[in-house]
Amino acid sequence: MSGTITASAQSGLSQLFSDSLAESFRVTELTLDINLVNDVSKMNEDEFIMLTVSSYTFKIFTLLHFTNNNETKQYVAQALKTSPDAMENNKFYDYLNEVGNTFCGAFKRELGKYFPHTGMSTPNLLEKGCLSHLNDIGFDYEAHYELKLKGLTSFYGSMYVASYSELDFHVPINSHLDDNVNTGALEMF
Repeated sequence: MSGTITASAQSGLSQLFSDSLAESFRVTELTLDINLVNDVSKMNEDEFIMLTVSSYTFKIFTLLHFTNNNETKQYVAQALKTSPDAMENNKFYDYLNEVGNTFCGAFKRELGKYFPHTGMSTPNLLEKGCLSHLNDIGFDYEAHYELKLKGLTSFYGSMYVASYSELDFHVPINSHLDDNVNTGALEMF
């Protein structure tokens, strides 16, 4: 792309991204560790869910990488309060698509505080072979995170940012986190 992303914007994007990942995986009582991944070759998950957040000045591809294995099924089954054996494959993927949707929605909501005109796509389930095509786009910034759920499994989250002009904003450390905010709840009148 043709834009530049300042160090302040990179830091802000990374903070909003990792905090949004943490928010979307707080469904179970499992301890969650999120760490920056410097060596992407260790990310060998078989599938990923991709969503985009777009504005007039940028497009961000968000990816949630995973493998459909016993550990991941156990995590999903625990979140759905069922057993892995009783869970159908479509329930497994529906749940992970919703996690991806929740994660990207939280990320978009936080970005909206700095960029009021943002939109978000729907989740797309893709195989890891599709990752090689992302390199053709020419991103200005990318970051990758490992999410380790104690006792169960790992996921990875990736962010690829294409900027159409200079991207510069500042996110005060943890200013967007408010323990008094309840997200995702519906109230019936």
